[in-house]
Amino acid sequence: MKKLFILLGLTLLLGAGANATFAYSTEGAMYYNEGLDYYSRGEYGKAIDSFKQAVAKDPDFVDAYYNMGALFEYLKSYQSAISCYSKINQLDPNDKETVLKLAELYYKLNNYERALFYITKINEKDDLYSKAKNLKNQIVVASQKAAAKNALANVNTANDAYRSVVDKFSGPTGLAMDSRGILYVASYTDNSIYKIMPNGQTQLYSKAPQLGGPIGLAFDSMDNLYVANYAKNNILKINKAGQVYTFMTKITNPYYLIIKGNYMYITEQGNNTVIKYKLY
Repeated sequence: MKKLFILLGLTLLLGAGANATFAYSTEGAMYYNEGLDYYSRGEYGKAIDSFKQAVAKDPDFVDAYYNMGALFEYLKSYQSAISCYSKINQLDPNDKETVLKLAELYYKLNNYERALFYITKINEKDDLYSKAKNLKNQIVVASQKAAAKNALANVNTANDAYRSVVDKFSGPTGLAMDSRGILYVASYTDNSIYKIMPNGQTQLYSKAPQLGGPIGLAFDSMDNLYVANYAKNNILKINKAGQVYTFMTKITNPYYLIIKGNYMYITEQGNNTVIKYKLY
């Protein structure tokens, strides 16, 4: 069992003999004790250097690795701390305190897969099982949130990859496409209809004085365009030559249009009705 002391919230091992399993050289112990002295004076960089010298002399110097890892952790150099604790784990796989440390650090780095790898090494018979269980629950929740966030990001990325935008419209509403693949856009605010060519170029199609708040658009089989003229309470017809006619009156606030076969369907918002009209 490691003997620890705590100072300023930082946990370090007390000097020689903390791990009787390992025999350390005199020179390695000298550097180790030097590191403890530097630590006590708050010279953490020099303390780390001394612990590095200790493990250079004794590659199995577990206490030096542990103290060095604790200092790196205190300084929030988590990856360096992981390197130290991983070395201890190689030397002593049954040291569950170090296993828990590795799980905690990987959790802090949002590497939930590695955190779970280590936390599952602590079982119900271990003294640290209660802490490990709580940490495991936190890791699982964080992992699920990260997975959901990544899934949403992937969807958004996929959507962006297929998205293109054509702007310069004022209050765009209805859409319809003719037999040539040209897209028409009703612009409610400026009483206009635009067309978007297959190459993405936008052109003004009609700004006839009859247009008043156009919304719904639909083409018949002969490429005549019908317009739900919301503000003027009528349906307009624009033939292939661009000539505009009043096609239907006595309709209150027409909104959407659909043409199926010989029939036109119109939502009449002012009367809360749907009108079916035979074209031919």
